Amino acid sequence: MLMNAANSLLLIIDVQEKLAPTMSASREVISGCARLIGAAGSLGVPCLFTEQYPKGLGPTMVDLRQAAEKNAKYLPKTEFSCAKNEAILQEIKNSGRKQIIMAGVELHICVLQTALDLKAAGYDVFVVANACSSQDAAQHVLSYQRLLAAGVEVVSLEMVIYEWLEKSGTDVFKEVVKKYL
Repeated sequence: MLMNAANSLLLIIDVQEKLAPTMSASREVISGCARLIGAAGSLGVPCLFTEQYPKGLGPTMVDLRQAAEKNAKYLPKTEFSCAKNEAILQEIKNSGRKQIIMAGVELHICVLQTALDLKAAGYDVFVVANACSSQDAAQHVLSYQRLLAAGVEVVSLEMVIYEWLEKSGTDVFKEVVKKYL
């Protein structure tokens, strides 16, 4: 099953100022998310940002806010699974998109629980491995094993972007490759 820009929604989970820097490979995660956000903007893929308890953990990282479109939505939550937050779930439903491309932190908590819940709700779920992390890198292997066993696709940001692009030689291809790959 290929990812398709016309049917995808990018969900960036909890990459926040006081949380993201504590992650294993934090710069890779922030950079990976920014590249996904930029490519999504160029290809018309809507992007939602969630923020776990923003009063305590701060807003989404400034790098990501700068990469986002002006109409990006930032949705606060206290639930670990985004699918258990009515406002976030409603935004996902309202998008009409069936492929949910996910990146963010913490992989073994909010990303994992959201992916499993969205998969159970009938969405095609893709977790971007080089744009996700946890504070404890040992959690990565267990998280990916569990996601794969549940039928969630584990992909790279390059897979996502090239599948969204579908072909080379176009102006958008040249723009996206130059800026984000």
